Amino acid sequence: MSNDLIPIATSSGITCVGHETEDWNLATGEGLREFLWPITFEFPFGAPPVVQLSLSGFDLDQRDSSRISIAPANIGPQGFDLVIRTWENSRVYRVEASWIAIGS
Repeated sequence: MSNDLIPIATSSGITCVGHETEDWNLATGEGLREFLWPITFEFPFGAPPVVQLSLSGFDLDQRDSSRISIAPANIGPQGFDLVIRTWENSRVYRVEASWIAIGS
């Protein structure tokens, strides 16, 4: 029997941010805009984990085209930044994202 197995750890959550969040800049303006929201894991990983995001809710202005993307950035053992982007004249009032981190 091999002792080369690495224990797997997970962390997950749901994050909701929007126009009532300090420095929210996605509800006004034009062109490419992005908002970073730090996510902290309940317990740190031994190394940066793999992070999977899912857009689970949103509130967008219906007058213009709806444009939104989310991605993880700056992934480390203690957490990551949720990056929310919009562009052109889209107005984003609220975003809800589910996430899971898998690592050792």
